[in-house]
Amino acid sequence: MELKPGDKLGRYQLLSPIGEGGMGEVWKARDTQLDRDVALKVSKAAFTARFDREARAIAAFNHPNICQIYDVGPNYLVMELIDGAPLKGPLPVEKAVSYAGLILDALDAAHRKGFTHRDLKPANILVTKQGIKLLDFGLAKQATGLGPDDVTGAALTVEGQISGTLQYMSPEQLHGKEADARSDIFAFGCVLYEMLSGKKAFSGSSAASVIAAILEREPEPLQTTPPLDRVIRKCLMKDPDERFQSARDLKTALSWAMEGATTAPSQSRLGKGGWIAAGVLAVLAAGVGFIHFREKPLEANRMRFEIPAPGNAGNYSLALSSDGRKLAFLGPGGLWIRDLDSLESRLLPGTDDADARSTFWSPDGRFLGYVAGTARKLRKIDISGGRPETLGDVPGATLGGTWNQDGLIVLGRQDGPLSRVSQSGGTAVPLMTRDASIGELRQIWPYFLPDRKHLVYQARSSQTERNGIYLATLDGKDRRLLVQRAEITPQGERLAYAPPATGGESGHLLFLRDGALLALPLNPRSFEPAGEAFRVAEGVAAFSVSSNGVLAYQQGTAAGTQSLRWFDRTGKPLGNLGPPANRYVDLTLSPDGKRVAVSKADSPGAVDIWLIDVARGVPTRLTFDSRDNRFFAWSPDGSRLAYVSGFGLAHTEMYVKNTDGTGNPELIYKGSSDLAAMSWSSDGKFLLFSGFTEKTGQDLFTLQMDRKAAERKPIPYLQTPFWEFTGQFSPDPESHWVLYLSDESGKIEAYVQSFPPGGGKFQISNGGARGVRWSRDGKEIFYNSLDGNALFSVKVKTAPKFEAEVPKLLFRTEAGQTGGTAANFDVTPDGNRFLVITAAQAPDSGSAPKITVVVNWTKGLAK
Repeated sequence: MELKPGDKLGRYQLLSPIGEGGMGEVWKARDTQLDRDVALKVSKAAFTARFDREARAIAAFNHPNICQIYDVGPNYLVMELIDGAPLKGPLPVEKAVSYAGLILDALDAAHRKGFTHRDLKPANILVTKQGIKLLDFGLAKQATGLGPDDVTGAALTVEGQISGTLQYMSPEQLHGKEADARSDIFAFGCVLYEMLSGKKAFSGSSAASVIAAILEREPEPLQTTPPLDRVIRKCLMKDPDERFQSARDLKTALSWAMEGATTAPSQSRLGKGGWIAAGVLAVLAAGVGFIHFREKPLEANRMRFEIPAPGNAGNYSLALSSDGRKLAFLGPGGLWIRDLDSLESRLLPGTDDADARSTFWSPDGRFLGYVAGTARKLRKIDISGGRPETLGDVPGATLGGTWNQDGLIVLGRQDGPLSRVSQSGGTAVPLMTRDASIGELRQIWPYFLPDRKHLVYQARSSQTERNGIYLATLDGKDRRLLVQRAEITPQGERLAYAPPATGGESGHLLFLRDGALLALPLNPRSFEPAGEAFRVAEGVAAFSVSSNGVLAYQQGTAAGTQSLRWFDRTGKPLGNLGPPANRYVDLTLSPDGKRVAVSKADSPGAVDIWLIDVARGVPTRLTFDSRDNRFFAWSPDGSRLAYVSGFGLAHTEMYVKNTDGTGNPELIYKGSSDLAAMSWSSDGKFLLFSGFTEKTGQDLFTLQMDRKAAERKPIPYLQTPFWEFTGQFSPDPESHWVLYLSDESGKIEAYVQSFPPGGGKFQISNGGARGVRWSRDGKEIFYNSLDGNALFSVKVKTAPKFEAEVPKLLFRTEAGQTGGTAANFDVTPDGNRFLVITAAQAPDSGSAPKITVVVNWTKGLAK
């Protein structure tokens, strides 16, 4: 059957051909059910039952460097559509080795699950902006060994030249034996050889000559350094028992070879090209591949280098693994991992809802733990591949996490005491009580100490002289104030402890103060201060430290890090509104679009609401108590603003205040720590807000604002086992609909439901959402992507019945998350301009400050 655009295979509609081979065709197609583009690989023959079982087994696991299989049809595979080009050599040494590391990570993840590729070759490796992707994993060669058709049919071109699979087959495959992980390692050696030289390791004019070369001869020597050459030759050993036995061991050996390249070989041995390659390797090993991280103390030399963060990632979240090998940080699309002996960072799929403030490593460095901030779920992800695993619910807003060798995870709480949960999962419960004698309000940013019996954390108290960093036993019976801090912001600041360096006498407690990174020497046995705190670096926004002397930090200015920027519907920047601020929390335009309400933090502990005149750009302060005032809603005529005060405290209050500054705030409701005023109905009768209950989590409620204060009781609007938040009334005169976010599908999505409930419910977003807005005419809905970096539009009809079109991307803002699920944008009444909270630096003018990495950071510091 000849395929053509428009044909349908199952629920997949063919769009355009991508390629064709001996076994079939590859098409770009549209999944009409899930509304996404996919790659459809159509075979000339129907699949066997064995093929179907294996394909579905492979589809059950995921890795950032392996093309994912979505579905299997009677004669087609449905796969992830990848924007990339096949791997080609020759490549610069550093690029080739970087790609090699990603390929080995993918092979290791699959081998551990029992899958062998069987057909590793450059044509099955795509180079993308994020790194590399392996295709056809475990599917290209199902039979054991090699049959006559494999050589004379699939391997030969019409001219009789060898081109493809045969040149990457291992000797045991050619002998008809079963391929295993070591066969993939042989093929990898061929790929690495080709990446470095641009030539195939084994070539010939016929199938017979290629087979003879693989079975009997060694490839032509590479003009490279001896350590790297030895790695390749060990991969290409004829006997599989003499090769590397695992991809992980091979990657380690490759790192050691890079380190060995710092010893310059003779020019007579390498020739001119090899000498240049050795020089590149030497620079690489000194600057990035600075150490191969053997399990031994680091050498005494102090080294420093910088690495870039992907995109305009200004979230300032860093987490080093305990052994100093890997750095995790939040960037566009979720959590990223940077192997410090690599040149590339890689995204961990499925982490786009991660909260930057609660990311931490397992002690063995295999897992990254984090809190899905919008869903309030504690999750972990295997960094070698796979999807995030939910461990349990978290009881409230979380700040900081730590994981010890006994399998205990401790989380900080914005509205309560530290919580504990087992690494095997379960419900988080209090680790210790709050100290009532000092009016302790919250315990945040915990960090385990090496003895497993103590931890440090930051406490905020109603008695400001008791604010600070505490040392405590896990049962909370012994608590000591280590560092007093009169002013602590509601978000606090990350803590870390570094054990004594080799030959050192003191460990160090690291913390931030007014933009400076400080280190307090501590006795490693009693954890009592052993000297005065000293400055490590200035202008630091985030940091992390390993247990073996690696420090990473990212600098950022103490003020002016965020701006309010106008964009048109195409994403073209139209200028800024008002002055920059240290941090904008949320914003909402007035009904007439002439003013904007923003909450911003310009000093420690102070979050207040300001009104900015859109025409003149002049800000006027509305609240003055610095009690963390945020989450507001304009009255229909713009004369009043409802807002939350004391966010994060045990009891939060909602007030209404005149927007012309006259009169005193009116208290309208007092409730839980997670109150958020959201929307006023068009007739002024109802105020929509969210609140937290222990039984059902975050829910939506209304207050009847046309009644007297004593008669205003919260009325549940949407109270389910799931979490509902960030709601908005539709702008029609009767406010017939409510737009809101919910995690009922397992991911935060936007929904519309009738008001009052019962008249229908519709899902709006596809692929996650945070922050939602109606257009003023009610004909369009806007929402953020989960990472806050993309703005989507959905055309809707609300009468005579509700209808919604497919979401369309308007533009990318690279704005970064502003916290929680609050919208970081609003739209003008005419629907043509968007005001967005962005990094102070324009998204198209550069990236976030680079991350500085220091090895043996205590060496030579002035104390």
